[in-house]
Amino acid sequence: MDITIKDVALKANVSIATVSRVLNQSKPVSKAVRERVLEVVEELGFNPNPVARTLIMKESRLIGVLIPGIENMFISIFVQAIEEELFKHNYTTLLCNTNRDLDVELHYLKLLKEKYVDGVVLLTSAPKPKQIQFFENHAVPVVFASHTDQEGRFSCINIDDYQATYDATRYLIQLGHRKIAFFGGPRVYVQIVRRLAGYKQALADYGIEYDEKLIYEQDYDIESGYESGMKLFRQEDRPTAICCVSDMVAIGAIRAADDSGLRVPEDISVMGFDDIPIAKAYRPGITTVRQPVYELGVQAAQMLLKQIREKEDYVPEVKLLPHEIIVRGSCMTVKG
Repeated sequence: MDITIKDVALKANVSIATVSRVLNQSKPVSKAVRERVLEVVEELGFNPNPVARTLIMKESRLIGVLIPGIENMFISIFVQAIEEELFKHNYTTLLCNTNRDLDVELHYLKLLKEKYVDGVVLLTSAPKPKQIQFFENHAVPVVFASHTDQEGRFSCINIDDYQATYDATRYLIQLGHRKIAFFGGPRVYVQIVRRLAGYKQALADYGIEYDEKLIYEQDYDIESGYESGMKLFRQEDRPTAICCVSDMVAIGAIRAADDSGLRVPEDISVMGFDDIPIAKAYRPGITTVRQPVYELGVQAAQMLLKQIREKEDYVPEVKLLPHEIIVRGSCMTVKG
């Protein structure tokens, strides 16, 4: 016969509730009682049924983490931070790679709900209407990372995308650049809209005319940076600098420059975004906007745990983490 929690309680001469408190660390018990219960658990080989535990405790200690893809180093660091922080609090992470496919995302969300996860962290720069509708219809605690919810419906954590790109563009302008391309992503992403707005405002503040022909809409990866770069470098009157939406895009742009016979930064300056580890190791080192990606993951996990603990008393939070310009070798001063 299977060993039950009742068997453990009888053998340890404590109540079932006390055994539950020890196993779930839900309430404090004395050191002596805790050690006695754990000794009996080991002696009897008791293995709690996770499904039954979830139904009784109304918690699973499982957290779903939805990401668009694992290939980007930014996302890898974010996931590592989430997992490490949740593990400290005795939670297990269920990682769901959606490849930016809405049907896949909704499938995972429904699956997570059926598995009684205690909460979800969704890494997205632009929640889709169906995602929003899902969390409005189901009482699943959620934190949106890399997104800022202006309406305050959901908790979210991000940097100030507008100000970060403004600062990056201003840095290039202060180096003397007057013709600056913007390698971004699809404008359906709120993040891209805000970063593009920051880029535009920096140009306007320094009296530089905005040129739509210098805007390239691809994605966040190396291939997008390379394709945009090869198109741009075929132009006769090319810009002197590029402001990129990610370090991966910046790497692609640098490779395109090399294949086009151009030197970085002597012929073209390239500004990245994120400050993933390869940005420092790459040659030339990439001047970039550093966003604290590890801290983003840690605080996203902490916000979700707070939401789980406080339940109906929880008030959605919006957190903005600091950014900074990291100067390396991919940008240089130009004269008039």
